[in-house]
Order: sequence, then structure tokens, then C-alpha cells
Amino acid sequence: MMPNAILLTSQVLALMTMFGMSTCAAERRIEIPLKQSGGLPVAEVVSALAQASGVTIERPAVKLTLPTRGLAGSLTKTLLGECLGPEVRLAFRPGVVVIAVDEDELAADRCAEWKRRLDELSARSVQAASRQQYYGMRAMASYRANDPRRPTVCLVHGINSSSGGFVHVTPLLEQAGYGIVVFDYPYNQRLDDSCVQFRRDWIAFRKAAGANQPWAILAHSMGALVARSYVEGEGRTDRDVASMILIAPVNGGAHVARIQPVYQTISSLFAINNKRTTQALAQLSDGIGQAADDLLPGSAFLKRINGGSRPREVPYHILAGNSGVIPRDIRQQVQAQLEAASRENGLFSIFSRAASREIVPLLDELTDGSGDGCVAVERTRLEGVDDHVTIRANHAELIRAPLLYPDDGPVPCMPYVLRWLQADLKRKAD
Repeated sequence: MMPNAILLTSQVLALMTMFGMSTCAAERRIEIPLKQSGGLPVAEVVSALAQASGVTIERPAVKLTLPTRGLAGSLTKTLLGECLGPEVRLAFRPGVVVIAVDEDELAADRCAEWKRRLDELSARSVQAASRQQYYGMRAMASYRANDPRRPTVCLVHGINSSSGGFVHVTPLLEQAGYGIVVFDYPYNQRLDDSCVQFRRDWIAFRKAAGANQPWAILAHSMGALVARSYVEGEGRTDRDVASMILIAPVNGGAHVARIQPVYQTISSLFAINNKRTTQALAQLSDGIGQAADDLLPGSAFLKRINGGSRPREVPYHILAGNSGVIPRDIRQQVQAQLEAASRENGLFSIFSRAASREIVPLLDELTDGSGDGCVAVERTRLEGVDDHVTIRANHAELIRAPLLYPDDGPVPCMPYVLRWLQADLKRKAD
């Protein structure tokens, strides 16, 4: 470029800057209001970008929302960036999401590409939302309302699971003469939300089915907290629960829950990077590790639920496992090293004492004899419940969860479950 041309160009740029004129391409900014919960509605994203790009596309009929806060919000940005392309820039502001796109990218010759991207996002969001149809209370074929010859057992799963986790338990209950109802819910959402959903669906299902006989509840892990919230909740007047059987319940919390957000983040990133958009949308819409915060010992949720009392008319039974993943001698070595380091002088001893306070409770959960690999035996206990049994099994093995035990085989909890059910339901009948 000639010197005069350079001088002229710099003068023009200076004048444009002086008068507040942008030297960049014109930009379209689209604001999408967030839900009260802080979630971003995917349908609104599709609709707003379709309008901005001049594309005719049917608005997806889904209520799918994505998180916008913290690490989960960063994952939402990454996912939508992969779906919509690098030309789309997202910024999260209080109460809104701002989508910025250069006007050149919204030109008529780009319509076909926008339609392809938005059609894809719409289809994937519909697929992800379809998974939500399985949430709630659902009857298995064995269920018979009010049939005294086939009493009902409601199964409530825990974290990183679904009603499918009872795949080895269900046929054994049915063979023993019980009808099955299952409750599925997003296990990563706040436990308060899961508890509200359980109460609502329990009442609605029983009303629709005309059920007037009490049910037994069999809950595993975190599912025990969800079930307890209803049975021990204020305002429950119906005598609709005949038995509470809690398998490996996290009544006192679990330090291992700290791993859950990390696990979910890695899982979501894996889904995004491998173009598994439907899976990523489903995982993010369910939340990233929110329930894990409620499971930590001393959480506000645990203080509230454990601060109440158990209804006298409902018999409680707790089955815990003590088959951990760390041998006792290894645990003793680790603890001895921590104690020795904490007795030293200096800054290192301070760090060692702090680490010991965090690690020792975690070791209780993981060590053979004191925990089942996820929850310490002592933290399965519940004030006012005397029927507490501990057996040699790990957290998943207690119900023979298919994630670790896909094949048929003995289900360690079943002899106790069947005995408790028979006794409690006979007592109700009498």
C-alpha cells in the first residue's frame, strides 16, 4: 500500500473512532430471557435465531432448559457453540442470555446453513426431552391396585441410576407376589426438587389408580432421602405407607459425593466432544452435581430432613453394606502417615492436619469393614430406627445394580427385604 493511502486510511479510522463508529462488521444482538431458575430455554434459542436468520422452522415443543451458572454454564456455552457454529457468541448476563452474530453471517446466502444447524439442534432437543417422559411414578405389569393378594412395593433409585438399577430385584419381588411401582427422577437436580416431584407424583398416581391400600417403599442410596422427605414431611395424614426399607441410605451424607460434579463434568465434555448432542443436552438439562451438594455431610438439606421425626405408624428397616474398596491395612498405613505428618512442626503439619480432617471420613466410606465404597456404615444409621443390619456387600452389590453386575445372580438384600415386607404387611392387615 502506498504511503498516501496508508495515511488516508488511518485518518478515516481515526474519524470513525472519534464519532463512535464501529470499525468492525455490524453485529446483531439477540436477548433471550432466562427462566426464574436461571435456565436457558433451548426452544427460545432456536426460535430467536430462526427469526434473525430468516429461516422458517417449527419451534421445538420442548421445555428443555440449560444451566447458565458456574461450570455448568460454561458447558452450556461449549455445547451451543458446537451446535450453532463459531459465528455465534454467547454471553450470560443477569436474567438474560445475549447472542451476538455478525450481520454478514445472517445474509440470505447463509439461510441453508442456518436451517441445517437449527433443524439439528431442534431435533436433538426433542430427543433429549423425550427422556423426561420416563420421569415420575410408573406401574409395572405386576401392579394391581388394592389387591390384597398382590401388595404394592414402590422402588426409588439413587444417584447415577434409574429404576433400571432394580432389574435383578424386581423379578424376585414379583415372584414373591408383590406388584411393582417405580419412581424415576433426574438424579442430578437439587434434592428439594426431587422430593417435591416424589410427593406430587405419589399423590397423583394413587388418586388416579384409586389406591386405598398402603404401599411399601424400597429405596436405595440417595433414593432413601427422597422417600423419607414424603413419609416424614409435614402435612402427611394418609396412612399410605406400610413399610420403609432403606438399602445403603445416605442418611448422614457421604464425602465421596464431592466426586460427582467432576464425574458429570467429564461425562458431559466427553458427550460434547464426541458429537453426542442428545446425551449432552439431556445431562446438562438435568443439572451437574446439584444433588451431590445436598449429599455432603452437614448440608442444609441433611440438617433439615434429619432434624425431623419418624412417623410412629411406619416401620423402618435399614440394610447397610461393609464391603469397601480399600483394605484395612492400607487404610491404617495412610492414616498413620497423616498422623505422623501432622505432628511435625511448620507449615506442612498444618496442611497435614487439614488434609486429615477431609481424608479420614472419606476413608471410612471406602475402607473394607467400615463402608460400602460409597457411604460409611455409621452414616446409614438414622435416629429412632433400631432395625439396622450390616452385611458383606458393597453399595451396588446390595441390590445387584446392573452397572457392575449385569448378569443374574444372588441379590444380597433380598432375604432381608422379603422378611421385612412379609412382617410389615401382615401387621398392617391385622
